Amino acid sequence: MGGLGGMVHFRGEPPDLGVLANLSSHLAHRGPDGEGQFAEGPVALSHRLQATLAAKSVQPVVSDDLVLLMDGWIFDPDDVVRKAGSDEPIQTDTQALLAAWRRWHFDAMHRLGGAFSAAIWNRRNRTLWLLRDRLGTAPLYWARDGHRFAFASELPALLQVPWVSRELAREHLAEYLSFRNVHAPRTLLRDVHQVEPGRWLEVNADGLKTRRYWTLSYAPSGTPRPREADVIPALQDAVQHAVQRRLAGGAPTGLYLSGGLGSAAIGAAARKLHRDLPTFTITFADDPNPESPFAGRVARLLRMEHHELVVGTAELAGSFVRTVRALGHPVGTPAAVVQLLLADYAREHVRVVLSGDGGEELFGGRMLDGLARQLRLARAVSRLPYGSRKLLATGLSRSRRVRRLTAPLDRWGLVAGIGGSDQFSVTERRELLRDPDLVRPDVRQEVLAPFYDGLDTDPINAVLHAYLCSWLSDGSLVRADRTAAASGLDIRFPLLDREVVEMAAALPGSFKLRRVGGSVHTRWPLRSMLAGILPPPLVNRSKRGMPTPLDTWLYGTGRLFLEEWCARLRVNRYGLWNVEALERLRRRTSRQQGYGIRLWSLFILECWLDEVVGAKP
Repeated sequence: MGGLGGMVHFRGEPPDLGVLANLSSHLAHRGPDGEGQFAEGPVALSHRLQATLAAKSVQPVVSDDLVLLMDGWIFDPDDVVRKAGSDEPIQTDTQALLAAWRRWHFDAMHRLGGAFSAAIWNRRNRTLWLLRDRLGTAPLYWARDGHRFAFASELPALLQVPWVSRELAREHLAEYLSFRNVHAPRTLLRDVHQVEPGRWLEVNADGLKTRRYWTLSYAPSGTPRPREADVIPALQDAVQHAVQRRLAGGAPTGLYLSGGLGSAAIGAAARKLHRDLPTFTITFADDPNPESPFAGRVARLLRMEHHELVVGTAELAGSFVRTVRALGHPVGTPAAVVQLLLADYAREHVRVVLSGDGGEELFGGRMLDGLARQLRLARAVSRLPYGSRKLLATGLSRSRRVRRLTAPLDRWGLVAGIGGSDQFSVTERRELLRDPDLVRPDVRQEVLAPFYDGLDTDPINAVLHAYLCSWLSDGSLVRADRTAAASGLDIRFPLLDREVVEMAAALPGSFKLRRVGGSVHTRWPLRSMLAGILPPPLVNRSKRGMPTPLDTWLYGTGRLFLEEWCARLRVNRYGLWNVEALERLRRRTSRQQGYGIRLWSLFILECWLDEVVGAKP
């Protein structure tokens, strides 16, 4: 892990190095072990180093024609350099990226494995390229104002550039309210953008262009379910290889162990590699149904040293503002606070931590629990005569439930608006937002359409792909990366290894669900991988996910926190809300489950505007 940033003035005047120093200082948490700079003519670049690997180059890497900065790492650098035709002795993965870029230019991105973002400056033709890995595990933001261009690993660092506007992109509020996040390339600031996962961005005096270099291919629709004996051993080998890659370098490494299947599969692979990883989990002091006992049992069965952190009201409330600052851009989930506390705790023991993020989106997790039944009904409706289907569609209300029932199977997920978090409905946004033009009734379909377009696969895989692009890339990975960085941890995701991801995508959706004893079991490939390693009660139980302080906490021991932030929302400094709707939402939180998460996302947005952006009302 590290941090990178810079400025380019394409008219030729040198950027202010004082501004660069300020930008770099806001990335120090991503790279506390060293800083490097490069300034020449119209460009000024800075890199922050976190030295978790034994051989890590000081950056920027400068050659006769290219200057390179990277956050993350390239896998198998020796192999990359050999295939690139270079006979120079290779010491670092940054040198591998440089050799690959020289040999293949844009095509290098097809050949590289890794988790990284990078910037490459061509000193001769004055062109800047920004690169981001396939699933966006490493962040990269940018802004442009005429001939001036700036970029940084995190949004707050980019805001240190004086000409970068802090104006709120109000047109994106509906997206945030519906999904709890805003998707790349957009942000909640009008003139700040993100490099999209799986894309490169090219910038020079003539303008800016971007291109996708990687698209995930899924099993075509109608692919028969393969035999487990033909799939599971290869998948186990791929996960083991992915874990082995991420253990390279010898830094003290641990594992976030949730008690779920993804982290358990990583732990089992590490055990097979004879690596004793300490495990870390978190629980609430007053949680009536904690996950931590299951995590502890998995750790004991895998013979791993287990650490459990118990947190209460004071820790949760006291870490809220720091969490929002660490995120840098809102992700409206209380799990971020919990994850920051867990990262702080893990950092006392290790420098690197492995995470099971991605298991649900690849192999079919909790999001399919209710959707499986709806999809069966939709398939039944699709077999009705055309006239009957049309009568059914026009004779019933056009609620989302009805759309899910009557949508064509090849567009089922998109028509139903499935993918990512689903929070404030159209009706709720109309009640909440003061300006009716900001409601955007079709925002879910508008945002999700690019994730569904061009897919030739079954409805289950199509839905999982939408979750992969939304929930994972712009939600889970954001909070995992930012909270780890704020705590000085380097976080790595074995299940997002390219080999694992492409093997999972090649499986038909029918392989990821299995009906056993009258109930539907999701994540079937992971369950099969762990059969014989963990006992059936642990493999087959349902999972809640990371604990989050929601309705019960907000109206219990967290009541003072609730009232403080509701009062701040009611001030309505930015004129966004109907204050009466805020009060109704507060009352609903005390009476009905599911409304606390809505309030929490508003608290995060309000705090971000005040503490990070400092935007004027």
